[in-house]
Amino acid sequence: MERDAVLAGIMVISSVTLTWKWLSLYDRVDAVVIFSAFLLTLSLGLLLISMEYRMQKMKEEFESVKRAVAINSADLEEKMEGKIRAYMESIEFRLDRIERRLYR
Repeated sequence: MERDAVLAGIMVISSVTLTWKWLSLYDRVDAVVIFSAFLLTLSLGLLLISMEYRMQKMKEEFESVKRAVAINSADLEEKMEGKIRAYMESIEFRLDRIERRLYR
């Protein structure tokens, strides 16, 4: 984050310097134009930093949701396995009873 702020500062300083140099070539230095270039590059730099922050936040939220889904799916798998096991035991018991009747 510090690196991004430093790069945004360099971007702002370079835009002000380039604007001042460019306007001074024609002897038409205008403070409003230089200030506008300053604001433009500052807002662009802050926008890029904001976008990066949002992307990191979304990545963290995605990882959190991913962990929650993994935990919930494991829990659901255990519950379903228990229910299926109970039904299978019931079916096996009934099949055993039917087999005993057939062999009598």
